[in-house]
Amino acid sequence: MSETRVMHVITGTALGGAEMMLLRYLRAMGDARAGHVVVSMMPLGALAAEIAALGVPVRTMGVAGAAGLPAGVMRLVRLIRAHDPQVLHCWMYHGCLAGTLAVLAARRGDIGLLWGMHHSLADPRREKRMTRAVFAALRRLAGRADVITYCSRVARDQHRRQGLSDARDRLIPNAIDCDEFRPDPQARARLSALAGIPPGRLIVGSVGRNHPMKDHAAFARCIAALVRMGHDVHGVVIGGGQPGGPAERQAAADGIADRLSAIGPRQDIPALVPGFDLYLLSSAWGESMPLAVAEALASGVPAVVTDVGDSQWLVGEAGAVCPPCDSEAMAQAASRILSLPAARRAGLGSCGRERMIALMSMPHYVELHETAYRDALVRRAAPSQQGAVA
Repeated sequence: MSETRVMHVITGTALGGAEMMLLRYLRAMGDARAGHVVVSMMPLGALAAEIAALGVPVRTMGVAGAAGLPAGVMRLVRLIRAHDPQVLHCWMYHGCLAGTLAVLAARRGDIGLLWGMHHSLADPRREKRMTRAVFAALRRLAGRADVITYCSRVARDQHRRQGLSDARDRLIPNAIDCDEFRPDPQARARLSALAGIPPGRLIVGSVGRNHPMKDHAAFARCIAALVRMGHDVHGVVIGGGQPGGPAERQAAADGIADRLSAIGPRQDIPALVPGFDLYLLSSAWGESMPLAVAEALASGVPAVVTDVGDSQWLVGEAGAVCPPCDSEAMAQAASRILSLPAARRAGLGSCGRERMIALMSMPHYVELHETAYRDALVRRAAPSQQGAVA
């Protein structure tokens, strides 16, 4: 498969879970990425330069909003004609829609089409109106997808219940580089200096952009509850839109502004996450297979997570699971772990790291995608698919 020409169509190249997964996937492919090109729907973001540094061309459709989608699709058609991919690997809902529309507009029934779903769908009514419209369009276009991949079991089941056929879907869990994310005794000092954390405080952290589904206000309420319980803790949230965001505002409202640090997006996450004493995923919905949790576990950090997507499967015995939108339950679970002797907490962290090494290897992720590309091309070559565009 090293000679297969693959075009990746993704919503954007800003810092985010799926975006980071694409970067790490391309990095792990080695010489096999020579035939790959990345197309971002939105203007190029922070990860574009890192992808380009791997020798992978990065292009943009220049879509800045829904009104720009038709023109963006036509730009993608031109890129398809220029690069002549054998497979389109589409990432996330919007990327799947744009890629499918472009293949249809280009009348390229020979191109294998892979949809990569990175979103859970517990309740479509909670999604933005545009997201609901995009998903409705995907349901109508799903017959053109040769392979549909899901990075979590829960997300696969949810999408099946919402009308996507299971005929050609498969599970490809996210993967991480456990050599990149690993315990680091220097990380605490590094993180404390960055966030201005006084010596001795236990650090509860979370990595993710500011988005309603992440419920970072609940993260701050959990920190406030831990303080009321008598824990000497400090909360840290890292990601786009965090400074001045809901976690910081909630902390101020709860009178713990001095115990929460909101930090913008960083490129050195592997050097910071091992400095957490506990990872807290406060998400209310929308998670599929949260990479940030896997990265924390690989870094030797135990985790408390809400029961969204495959978070419960991910953590296993290396932490605790709580209902979404329940900051008191989060605080109780966090308190139990933070109250353990340091050696017991370290044991939980070791358990989590061993679990990630066993379940989320990057070579296996690459192999599964190679198989998916091959299967998509076989389906396109089948007699019933000759000349088909839908």
